Amino acid sequence: MRFDWPPETRERIAAARRFAEATLRSRRREPGLDRAAWRAAAEFGLFGQAMCALPGGARSASALDSAACFEALGRGGGDRGLLFAMAAHLFGCVAPFATYATDAQAAAWEAKLRDGRAVGALAVTEPDGGSTLERMRSEAVPVAGGYRISGEKTLVANATAADLFIVLARKSGVAGALGLGAFIVPAASNGVFVAPLAASGLPGAALGTVTFDGCFVPDAAVLGRVGAGLRVFATAMQWERSCLLAGFLGAAERDLAACRAWLAERQDGGGPLLRHQALSHRLARAALALDSARLVLYRAAWLIDQGQTDRAAAAMAKLAASEAVAAAAEDVVRLTAGAGWRGAAGEPAAALSDALGALFASGSNEMMLELLARHLPEGDAR
Repeated sequence: MRFDWPPETRERIAAARRFAEATLRSRRREPGLDRAAWRAAAEFGLFGQAMCALPGGARSASALDSAACFEALGRGGGDRGLLFAMAAHLFGCVAPFATYATDAQAAAWEAKLRDGRAVGALAVTEPDGGSTLERMRSEAVPVAGGYRISGEKTLVANATAADLFIVLARKSGVAGALGLGAFIVPAASNGVFVAPLAASGLPGAALGTVTFDGCFVPDAAVLGRVGAGLRVFATAMQWERSCLLAGFLGAAERDLAACRAWLAERQDGGGPLLRHQALSHRLARAALALDSARLVLYRAAWLIDQGQTDRAAAAMAKLAASEAVAAAAEDVVRLTAGAGWRGAAGEPAAALSDALGALFASGSNEMMLELLARHLPEGDAR
């Protein structure tokens, strides 16, 4: 694994940061998807990067490049909710679609997903069973020419803005992993009902619940094949857990830099607050944690580019990144104290509520630890 970027990649990363500084930095924090920012990101070319396996298609950038670009968007000023929405579309929906789409499916959706005209959403989590596949109640009942899907999904990123859902459901009467299927469901289909979901953070992620009430989908809407739902889900999770929080790392670095500048400017009786080791050392530890998490995340993204399916590496990336960004956000709140809480030193309180959502996105951190525990090496280290 190399630790330097080719010139063209360096320029892509720099361009992403310039784009964020010019277009995303000062946008208002409001509920729902920021359509104007989404269109701007699409024109920038962001959503073509993970279209890696469509028939006849070519990937314009690697998973590692894409993660680095998202990090640059966060460093340049992108709102975490918008970053989450764009990453959920790209890594949770576009990547598995690109991997398993048939020629006909690609012809119907590729261009729209690639240029951002269609917003994608992955619908897996359920109110009762979470993302536990064994407890999934959403059901696909075979009927003439296709299936009727019934069930409810929750905490779906981009739900209220989506044009396309990738839905995981169980084929009626078939138990176990072989009964799971992934289905391409247009949001405008009869029997699809979407409701916004209130949350304490990430207002720009357009979270919602999606109810399927006998929604008919044709046989041609099966992604991969019936019984391959677990594979589709695993692909989505490897991409999401490896890359989803790259933008949050950049945003956390941005907040640390702003916090340092504020501490350097604010004075007490003896000079700037930054001279106190109790404060500067907290910043130093946060920077170390973010940099360590970045290396773990980059490694997981690099493994995707090597064609390796490493669930433990993806889980480790998600765990390290989410813990680091949540801790950094808390540190900034502590260091800016009342000024930060009032919004006089940026928006650390809002950043903290956003960062806390990272702890359970793409599976809770407790689930990540359980997955890692099952993959602990018995002999030599990894």
